[in-house]
Amino acid sequence: MAGIDDPGHKCDSVIDPDSALQQNVFTSGRGHSYFAQTPGLPLSLKCMFNGRALYRIPGREFSVDDGGYLILNNRQPYSIEIASPTEVETFVLWFPDGWAEDALAGLTRPNERLLDEPVAKGTAASFFEHYTPHDGMVSPKARELRRVFRSGHVIEDDWLEEKLRELLAAMVQTQSGVKQQTDALPAARASTREELWRRVNRARDFLHAHLGSPITLSEVAVAACLSPFHLLRTFHSAFRQTPHQYLQQCRLVRAKFLLERTRIPVTAICLDCGFASLGSFSALFRKSCGMSPRQWRAKRGIVVEENSKIREVYLTGPE
Repeated sequence: MAGIDDPGHKCDSVIDPDSALQQNVFTSGRGHSYFAQTPGLPLSLKCMFNGRALYRIPGREFSVDDGGYLILNNRQPYSIEIASPTEVETFVLWFPDGWAEDALAGLTRPNERLLDEPVAKGTAASFFEHYTPHDGMVSPKARELRRVFRSGHVIEDDWLEEKLRELLAAMVQTQSGVKQQTDALPAARASTREELWRRVNRARDFLHAHLGSPITLSEVAVAACLSPFHLLRTFHSAFRQTPHQYLQQCRLVRAKFLLERTRIPVTAICLDCGFASLGSFSALFRKSCGMSPRQWRAKRGIVVEENSKIREVYLTGPE
């Protein structure tokens, strides 16, 4: 799948030029700066390494980084934007039409019906679109496919198809698990709990995508289409932490990444991650990590290639 999600520099891999499956399943590349948009492509699973990318769909934004993945449904219009001081690697898997429906039918229908209808018919498979922290079901399968893709070894189509169908099964099962998580939400009807889950995840995605900005509870509530109090209560029921606690967690994770992977000054990292002052950032960092930001960098920092032009944009922002 050429073009979209590919920042430019190709990752090392051996794809069979005669395999339509391999040509259409993998997209991977590296870059500091990139933008593209599409009116809609097949169902996909998107991962980022060594940085983050901002995905936009109508009415929503998702920041995808090393900590999780994003599933976008079949024919969902979206855009991708990368502006990073580190060289970001994209790794995207595309699924042929009908495969998700086959996995859904195989996991939810009785054997008698599967014998009568071996080809899946009926409702199209639809996944809950949100940034998902890496898990024990989907993520290991995606990592295995990336490892083989990057290994330089020849990939066989029959092996690839098996692994993709196993991954789809894990995606469907994870989606089913979401319904169990909705039971903790304060609502009597299952349909209401499911809608509440969608809306608090909108709030969480908004916080994750805007961690560098000053954010009020009212702004998050507008993004989630909930009242501020309703959001606060429901968010805590769903995630066992408040929106502010989650935002601070996201900011600390991003700050650690920049301390480890770049030479950007600590003060600039503090401000770019949305902290009000260097003092408050340092105090929270020490409380959470047991050492100062500078000590963290000295202990865990690695030498990396940086994009000085993007670094300038990253630090100063638009005029």
